[in-house]
Amino acid sequence: MNRIITFILALTATVQLNGQGFYNDNSVVSLAAETIVVIPDSLVNKGTLINNGQLSISGAWINQGRYDPGAGQINFNSNLTQTINHNDQSFGRLTISGSGEKEFLANITITSELDLQSSVLKSVNGARIILTPDAIVNGGSDQSHIVGPVERQGGGDLLFPVGNGLVYLPVQISGVTDSNVKATMTLHELSGTETLEGSNDIVALSSLRYWELNLTDGLLTGSTLTLPLRDEDALLGEDSQLIVTESNSPLGEYQSLGQSGFTGMKSDGQVTSELAPTTTFFTVGVLNDEVAITVYNGVSPNDDGLNDYFKLFNIERFPDNKVTIFNRWGDKVFELSGYDDDTRVFKGENNINASQKLPSGTYFYSIKLGNGTPALTGYLELKN
Repeated sequence: MNRIITFILALTATVQLNGQGFYNDNSVVSLAAETIVVIPDSLVNKGTLINNGQLSISGAWINQGRYDPGAGQINFNSNLTQTINHNDQSFGRLTISGSGEKEFLANITITSELDLQSSVLKSVNGARIILTPDAIVNGGSDQSHIVGPVERQGGGDLLFPVGNGLVYLPVQISGVTDSNVKATMTLHELSGTETLEGSNDIVALSSLRYWELNLTDGLLTGSTLTLPLRDEDALLGEDSQLIVTESNSPLGEYQSLGQSGFTGMKSDGQVTSELAPTTTFFTVGVLNDEVAITVYNGVSPNDDGLNDYFKLFNIERFPDNKVTIFNRWGDKVFELSGYDDDTRVFKGENNINASQKLPSGTYFYSIKLGNGTPALTGYLELKN
């Protein structure tokens, strides 16, 4: 028969297991509210552990049974390395303190609060920290962050408190409107032999790191991506030229997502994209100020928030511009002065002879910046 061990106290109390671990062999152990249990050694749970109080653990956490987080809190607080094997279950409120590294061997889901006070959570075997839509993150610093994949769920502003074990390098996706989003962010530090490559309008990319985004559900339409800059003084150029870049492969070719904001310095700052992330790999870069226009030549005006118009990043820096579009026979079908990549744009309609939708197909553009430089020319694909 299973035994039920329940701590029921009217006032806050502490149960101190001096010099001992905590071993639950097929019993039901329930911690009542306002109960504090301090475990100087390891905790092994092979039964059921219900936590409505506070657990403070200085040794390993081995959960081979069932853990019910209730309204309780767990604090891993050793100054030595701790092993956390939670058997792919949930914590409600989890605090990371002490100075010893915490190695987690299986996925950990946080449903309420992750408090990063000191020391790092380090993934083993690709295990993830999963933050559900209601989970909040407190803290985060060079001394305390997550080394490994972090999954965020839900909408709003999604913070990924990742780092490399020595430096805190958090990423944030802001303005997520799709509550079904499930996105995992992983930091990658470059080896001495790896070099990132960018498109012609990018003159420099980080020589230190990039981030990998795995979107398994939902859409990031209309969101922005904020990347940190740490020790990036080698990125020569003005602050206004710093950009977020993206690529389909780890080492490139990276394309510009622009800049909607920059704070701090290259040694310790952050840059936010103008456009939403659409691919998998991201890093910081410097836009060539002389070739400042980035042309996105896919147009699908179906109001899904993706390529609904002919995007010309940075065109607003050249207010005297003129954009002209021709069909395959060289007939002019669109022309607009003062193209601003906002309200004055090409959405697949003929504005020369009549305001009507153009058929799907290949078209050709000419962009005159109005600064005496040669026109930029190329093609675009229109898909209705």
